[in-house]
Amino acid sequence: MEFLKKQKKILAGFCIFLVLMYACTLISKAVYASKLPQVSVARPGRMAIGHQVEAEGIVHQGREYAVNALSGLRVRTVYAHVGDRVTAESVLFDVDLEDLEQQIREKEIAIEKLRLQISDQEKNRALQQEKEEIDRIRAEEDYERALEDAQGGVDKAERERQIAERNLKELKNDPVETTSEADRKAAQAKYDVWIKEAERLKAAMDQAKAEWDAAAAGTTVSQNEPGAAAAKEKYEKAKTAYENHMETPVAKPDYSAEDASKEAWEKEKRALEDTANAAAWNKSDAGAAKEQEIEEAARRLDDTQREGMADSSLEINRLELSFLQAELAACKRVLETGGQICPEAEGIVTRIQVSPGERVPDGAAIVYADLTSPMQFTVSLTKEQKKYVNQGDIAELSLGNRKGEEYAVDYIAENEANPDVYEARILLEEGLGTIGQSGTFRVDAQSDTYQCCIPLAALHEDANHRKFVYIVSERSGILGKELAAEVVYVKVLDQNDSYAAIEEGMIDSETELITDATETIEDRTVVRYKE
Repeated sequence: MEFLKKQKKILAGFCIFLVLMYACTLISKAVYASKLPQVSVARPGRMAIGHQVEAEGIVHQGREYAVNALSGLRVRTVYAHVGDRVTAESVLFDVDLEDLEQQIREKEIAIEKLRLQISDQEKNRALQQEKEEIDRIRAEEDYERALEDAQGGVDKAERERQIAERNLKELKNDPVETTSEADRKAAQAKYDVWIKEAERLKAAMDQAKAEWDAAAAGTTVSQNEPGAAAAKEKYEKAKTAYENHMETPVAKPDYSAEDASKEAWEKEKRALEDTANAAAWNKSDAGAAKEQEIEEAARRLDDTQREGMADSSLEINRLELSFLQAELAACKRVLETGGQICPEAEGIVTRIQVSPGERVPDGAAIVYADLTSPMQFTVSLTKEQKKYVNQGDIAELSLGNRKGEEYAVDYIAENEANPDVYEARILLEEGLGTIGQSGTFRVDAQSDTYQCCIPLAALHEDANHRKFVYIVSERSGILGKELAAEVVYVKVLDQNDSYAAIEEGMIDSETELITDATETIEDRTVVRYKE
């Protein structure tokens, strides 16, 4: 029994310990949770991002007119001031009449000089044109003459060539006949035989005569020699043989005349060949000379037909004369008005470009606003504001006691002086607004619908200008599951003063975004919901 009682007491004590431990845990959790930052959360939603552009502007004149005076005139007195209301009878300023008269005299002298120059140039141009016409006619005549002369030279050379070739042909058709070499050799051999025989017979005759003479003188050559009678008979036979041989002489071959004729024929042939060749060359040279003469004549003719050097001095002087005459007429019109310059219609002076004692510059001397044309409201917008305002958009305009009236934006463009600023204009109704009046310009623009839009309070930016949000996520902690802030980087598509549209992907419609915290939080900071 005692043992059971003891066991019951131990069990009761253990239960009391467990109760105390649970109570301590609850107390610890409560203390731990009470020290955690409390956060407010929101979920992304589907919406369109609205933008409102509001800016202050001012009313300007609708149209401006320039009062132009002849530049270079010296201003004597300026009567108008910026802001003055003027009429067509108002004198804006007047010019120095003495200076004006001096300029008139100078322009008249310059005009007379130009007239004389133009007259001389016109005469010289006429003479030059006449000379050019004469040169052209002569060049045409030279060209025609060159054609005829060159062709005549070619024709003459051709005739000479034909005559030379004809003479050469006729000569070749009538060659000199000459003995052939074989016949010449045979005749020479026959003559040589005859000569030798004659010499032999004469020698025999002379021998027989000597023997006869010796016999007649009583002397003998030898004991075997015949007597005088016999020697005489021998001599007479030898003489008869010799005389008979000489009675049928063989002429010595002589071809000198024949060779001379042949040589003369060959010489004539060579001369005719040279003449024919020379005639052929002469024809070729005549053809080349013809082409060259014609080409040179054609070039001279082409030179006369080609336009001469450009000279626009006469036309320039005529233009200058016309300009000076117009300036002179303008100066005289100013002189007729007594040098007074007035506007063409009623208006308000907005700009003055002249000063007493100074000369009138180029461009407008005075500019005035036309009060009969509608005014226009002008407002300057930043680049960011320009994103939501375009030409043709409807804007609310508050001007004087007229509040929130709708007008279409008639014009919008980048400011030339400052590329970061845009200028928008609204043409006002006739009779509405006064020059310099202030007003308020407002445009409400609605974007496309975005699937993931968050409160702007949930969006943050780090030191590198990257956009991020804190989302609520669960994790295991020392006291079990707990909530923690987690950084998620996002891409902003559009935003206004309250909401931002971000690119989908990293968060969705179920993601809880931290929009507010009781303390500064960072990535992985443990948080709890606001009570």
